[in-house]
Amino acid sequence: MFQRESQKEQKITVLVLVLFLNLFLMSSSIILKNKRSLFQNIISSFASPFQIGFQKTIDFISFELKHYVFLKNTFDKYYDLKKRITKLKYENYILRKKIEGLDFLKSVEKKFDSFIVAEVISVDNSIPFNSVMINKGSKDGIKKNMVILNKKVELVGKIVEPITWFTSKVRLVTSNISGVGAYIKDNKLEGLLTGNNNKLCNFNYLIETMPVKVDDLVITSGTDKIFPPYITIGKVVKITKGHLIQEVYVKPFFIEESIKQLIIIKDEK
Repeated sequence: MFQRESQKEQKITVLVLVLFLNLFLMSSSIILKNKRSLFQNIISSFASPFQIGFQKTIDFISFELKHYVFLKNTFDKYYDLKKRITKLKYENYILRKKIEGLDFLKSVEKKFDSFIVAEVISVDNSIPFNSVMINKGSKDGIKKNMVILNKKVELVGKIVEPITWFTSKVRLVTSNISGVGAYIKDNKLEGLLTGNNNKLCNFNYLIETMPVKVDDLVITSGTDKIFPPYITIGKVVKITKGHLIQEVYVKPFFIEESIKQLIIIKDEK
């Protein structure tokens, strides 16, 4: 009995295979409107989602690779341009400094035949408006009472002791022990300009009735026999009327400028 059932199942299996083969042959022979067989269409229907997914994956990878390469090249070009711009900025800075140096040297040469350019190497932080040290000394011919100017040929101070082989001390006009013979340019009023260890100097001994205005220009008079005449010092910033005399406060111009570079006047005249 079992043998019969087994034979029957085999026959059924063979029949199914034969029917499937016939169906395959029939589908292969049926040509649809797209000129493809029914079997090809069935296979294509099953395979198309995988083909689409594969194609999208390939397109995505290709796009990302191109995008990465493009960005990398762009960044390299940007970095190279940035370096070139930085280099050009530095060269421009150096050229401007050279031009400024030539300009201020020419302005000094117009007034003085012999001078030395010095650098400030230290400032007394506790009393910054009293004195500074410069990198020129007796080996450079520096002597006591030589006049010190800034790059705009404006008065800064004078050389005082100590003077070493390599360095010198400069007493600023704002020092409380300084004194400069000066006058007001517009009305020729003369007096003694003294410092206070701050940004302002006092113009002493001016009669109260004499006219003085804020922003009046103050210039050396040469009466102190140390500072040559006609050197610009600063301008009047404040006036206080007193009994018979008036207190005039002057702000030296060198306060508003860098004093990293100074000019030492060597002219004996």
